[in-house]
Amino acid sequence: MKKWIKMITAALVVLFSIVPAMADENVGEVVIKYPLNNVEFKLFYLGEWKNRKIDYQGEFANSHVTDDLTQAAEALAVYANKNQLTPTKVEKTNNGEVMFTNVKKGIYLVLADDGMNGKERYHAMPTLLSMPNYVDSTESWFTEINAKYNQDEVPDETELEVIKVWDDNNSKNRPNSIEVELLRNNEVYDTKTLSKSNNWKYKWTNLDGSYEWSVYEKSVFNDYTVAIEQENNQTIITNKSNYKTPNYKSSSSSSTFRSRTSRIPQTGQLWWPVVALGGFGVLFIVIGIIRGKYSQ
Repeated sequence: MKKWIKMITAALVVLFSIVPAMADENVGEVVIKYPLNNVEFKLFYLGEWKNRKIDYQGEFANSHVTDDLTQAAEALAVYANKNQLTPTKVEKTNNGEVMFTNVKKGIYLVLADDGMNGKERYHAMPTLLSMPNYVDSTESWFTEINAKYNQDEVPDETELEVIKVWDDNNSKNRPNSIEVELLRNNEVYDTKTLSKSNNWKYKWTNLDGSYEWSVYEKSVFNDYTVAIEQENNQTIITNKSNYKTPNYKSSSSSSTFRSRTSRIPQTGQLWWPVVALGGFGVLFIVIGIIRGKYSQ
């Protein structure tokens, strides 16, 4: 009898020692199609998908970037580049694609360096992805993306206009002014103050077209989140108030949005209890066999 007890104890020790590993054993692959070779793509882990929004973690925890999937990519890209954050994975394109393997569960930001083809510059747009993703309500640990990009001839000079938009219902907590930084290849080149006196906007002209230019909001307000929309030579920075508003009945459009985003996995879901319960089941079966043997 003592021999059987020792065997059961040893089996349970092995079982529960592998539970944490089994909980995180699922990893996926991401393939990104892109026309240029030898272009560096970077994958940044943002956090988890909880309550239909991004739960930012790690270096992005204090980014103050909106958790809206449709608006976050540009702001996260500027934040990551300006603060020189360390990517989770880095790979270069080869034969028109780049592959990331062993991608763990979570929400990720995809960024790429600019590439040149003769006099034309290719700029890949920042992208958000979920691992795993869902195709026709089926969980998939393989994602393939056709990268969106801008392709244009490098100009001798360029310009860039920044516009500040407030989404706060004219809140009394709105600051009187903010500071924005003009970045040249992700380094601060100039700083300007936006306020009501200049209609919350400014335009830089005669910028060297051979550089990559972007705008970053230097000011950080705990009461607001930031979203950035980039279109041609115009950057729109929207600050949205974090103050909660009363809940009203959802319209049909908001119901559609919930249906769409609900397909993104709840990355905080735990699977180890399933394994643990299975272990107890095995234990009870073995005990039953022993009892039967010794009762004969």
